[in-house]
Amino acid sequence: MQFIFRAVTPPGRTRRFDARFFLVDAGRIDSDLDDFSAACDELSHLQWVPLAEARALDLPFITEVVLAEIAARLHESGPPASVPFFRNDDEASLYQRLYGVEMND
Repeated sequence: MQFIFRAVTPPGRTRRFDARFFLVDAGRIDSDLDDFSAACDELSHLQWVPLAEARALDLPFITEVVLAEIAARLHESGPPASVPFFRNDDEASLYQRLYGVEMND
């Protein structure tokens, strides 16, 4: 699993999120990828959508930004050297890069 993006929603919203986005190779998942029978509430309508189709949907701005980052990373191997961080605060929206240290098993 690779950490690829972090975003914080702006103040004043009904719900605020400090979201982290991850990618995982679907081939490494042991369960049935098409079995959403245990999903409930807002997750009860889950479905897989190809990336190109997902990017054509009417999505929140930050989701479009994250999908663009995923599209750019598809042809890279290994973890990114830095991860985009989109932060909204009272004065401005800031786009920064987060740098970390690689952890070994």
